[in-house]
Amino acid sequence: MLSYEAKHWNETANRRGDCRSLLFSAPDRFNMSRGSNRHLNVNSVNFPIIGTSLLSVASSGHEIDLADDKFLTVMLPTRGVTRVRMDRKEQIIGAGAALALGPSERWTQVDRRGHRDFRANVAKIDLEGAARAKIVPNVSDDPVLPITPDALEGFRGLMRYLFADLSSPVPTLVHQPASDLFAALVLEHLRHLLAAVRAGPTLDQSYSDLVRRAIDYMAAFSADPLTVPDIAEAVGVSTRRLQDAFRLTRGQTPWEHLTTIRLGNARARLLAGAGPSVTAIAFDCGFSHLGRFSQTYRATYGERPSATLARAREAASSARPAIRIDRAQIG
Repeated sequence: MLSYEAKHWNETANRRGDCRSLLFSAPDRFNMSRGSNRHLNVNSVNFPIIGTSLLSVASSGHEIDLADDKFLTVMLPTRGVTRVRMDRKEQIIGAGAALALGPSERWTQVDRRGHRDFRANVAKIDLEGAARAKIVPNVSDDPVLPITPDALEGFRGLMRYLFADLSSPVPTLVHQPASDLFAALVLEHLRHLLAAVRAGPTLDQSYSDLVRRAIDYMAAFSADPLTVPDIAEAVGVSTRRLQDAFRLTRGQTPWEHLTTIRLGNARARLLAGAGPSVTAIAFDCGFSHLGRFSQTYRATYGERPSATLARAREAASSARPAIRIDRAQIG
């Protein structure tokens, strides 16, 4: 049997009230963002049979510090942006994206970004219940958990239906057997959503998609001073998951592939003679250490970069037509 609760706080009606009573976790610090018409609405549904709570959150903006060691949390913003900072690393997710977190100490800020309010759906999964239900038998040390992309839209639709039904004048899901059947449906969706966590670092379609997105990002920003954590953050996964994805799909590290992209760009520019010097071309293509660039280039292409550039300039010079001057035109 499920239990449903809707809590509402706004600064006008509850000027002296404590909005912390609406929260689903015990935070170390919680502050509503500055501004007018501050409000926080939390609708929560608890399924004791599977140790899971699903929440619908609407907020004018807030930030929260907490140490969460008992739950897996899945955040699905539907309006505005969520920022999560853990151990000096920051994750940013907008509407339509998702972030799954294991036990962690974290700072979270939600920003409505021009809307009337920020909105999100959240799943809180009790770790003991998750193990019993075989949702996530093993949680890694990395607090950011992989999500199966193909399972996201189905889970979002399930959440929309749940809160639409429970907020209606005559809800059906508060009665048995409907509530128990829906709990089983939630459980199955969560298993699909977090299947990548259970599977561990093995090859699957989500890894191929992740590598493709990472390569697209590298190609677009290869000239920038990128690091592997930068790339992982840009595609919304942990550094370790990105490394696992490249190892399993391409047999190399993300850094090795980024170097290959940069070498290809440098090779193309050197062959075209497009640059004042080897140093300028190397720096323009994202290399910060000229000696290491030259060594890697020679190992890859069998010649020094200066030799490539000199040959390209010589070929360009010999291809220019000679200017013939007729003696009759002189004087």
